[in-house]
Amino acid sequence: MRHSRLDVLSAAVLVGAAVVGIALLPSLPDRIAVHFGAGGSPDNYLSAPLGVVLVPAIGLVTLAAVRGLLPLGNDVPPPPWFGLALAGFLAYVHGVVLAWNLGYRVNVTLLVLPAVAVIVVLAFVIERR
Repeated sequence: MRHSRLDVLSAAVLVGAAVVGIALLPSLPDRIAVHFGAGGSPDNYLSAPLGVVLVPAIGLVTLAAVRGLLPLGNDVPPPPWFGLALAGFLAYVHGVVLAWNLGYRVNVTLLVLPAVAVIVVLAFVIERR
């Protein structure tokens, strides 16, 4: 399958998120929170170098799988705009987590849940097409 301009833009968003994380490494603690419980408190930590690239890296693999660039089956991939929405969602979550680790003590769950709702609605829209 050929990739579209939106696929390239989607990958660029995720690479950009990783670059921002790497640039912020000197300002981050040695171990950063990477998962938050329902109450918004961190419940899992990783080393900062791994933590700043993990979500973008998983996002790139997921993007390739969702858009049919990896040989996972014969399903029709979702439209390219969904890949961009997914990349934007993951970059947003990554940004919220980085902000928390930089000392901005916001409720991560409250900031992420609306974005989760949007991506789920978009997935249902695609499924129903």
